[in-house]
Amino acid sequence: MSQNLPASAPLAATCSIGAGFVHAIAAGTHAEHASAALAMALLAFLQIGAGLLGLTRNSSVFRLAIPIVNVAAICGWIATRTTGIGFISGLDIAESVQTADAITAGLAAIAVAASISGIQRKFAMVTPMYAALIAMVLVVPATVTTTSHDHSSHSATSTWPRPFFPGIGIDIEGVEGVSTEQENRARQLVLETQKELVRWADYKVAQAEGWISIGDEATGYEHFVNGRYLNDGNQLDATRPESIVYKVYGDTRILVSAMYMAEGQPALDSPLLTDFAGPLFEWHVHTNLCWGMRNGGVGIVGVTDANGKCPPGSMVRSISKPMVHVWIVPHPCGPFAAVEGLAEGQAAVPDSERVDMCGDHAH
Repeated sequence: MSQNLPASAPLAATCSIGAGFVHAIAAGTHAEHASAALAMALLAFLQIGAGLLGLTRNSSVFRLAIPIVNVAAICGWIATRTTGIGFISGLDIAESVQTADAITAGLAAIAVAASISGIQRKFAMVTPMYAALIAMVLVVPATVTTTSHDHSSHSATSTWPRPFFPGIGIDIEGVEGVSTEQENRARQLVLETQKELVRWADYKVAQAEGWISIGDEATGYEHFVNGRYLNDGNQLDATRPESIVYKVYGDTRILVSAMYMAEGQPALDSPLLTDFAGPLFEWHVHTNLCWGMRNGGVGIVGVTDANGKCPPGSMVRSISKPMVHVWIVPHPCGPFAAVEGLAEGQAAVPDSERVDMCGDHAH
């Protein structure tokens, strides 16, 4: 450490480093909100960096880094506990004060106080060893409680649906009306779907295993159905999905989703369906599909008109099995979004209230 540093430098620096360390861990617990995780990681970098500069550089410019960074951290913490930070997803709704964030704010406050020249003499007896011990006593409980940080205050008013980015995480926590058990089941279904569906990444492999296209590729998506799984006694089984969906680009098909169908034909609001994931799911059926000959086989040629009629040469064939999609690729309307357009079907609520559609709806 450089000579002639202010007596308070060890305490200010170690507390800033300690606060940064806790924020680095907190960034990982906010992985489901990319912008919140990035903000915390950046704050961790600045607090740790300012602390290291305070320990190694005897310069008034460098010493200013600790109070500036940590005052900003304290102001940000106050905002997250009172109004939320609107432009950072995951921090946009105020949360209650909890142990980890309170201790971290306290570390930042000590760092600021110990770096102010007018009160430095009060910390003159704080040697580097004592400074490290003080920081450690505060950092350890903060890091332990960070992993159990409760986002319920934020989540209870969070909107649904939310964009889905598999590489970042499954952002379904705390949706109003969704129990912990339902959230856990829904998350596990997404994970299992991601794991199991890759075996059919090549649609030709799916065809060889008995999957049959319903001929809707003109919509931009093509559904393949496996008759063996339609009434096999399994529901929401990632190893036996009733249908799989490919995005169509000319002759190329990219696997994007499973479409699970319920056992039997329960009502859309039946507890047999709604108990699994609560408001996270929007089960739907198809009652207006028109089927006719396409490319030498039977396929979907459109939907009924305002009078319930199909185009000439086709006929209505309703599908009363409730169904729900689970996506394995990014989707702006969440991991359980419907394929909007001809494939969106009919739900138990009006389209404007559906949580599996977001194209033209204000969610």
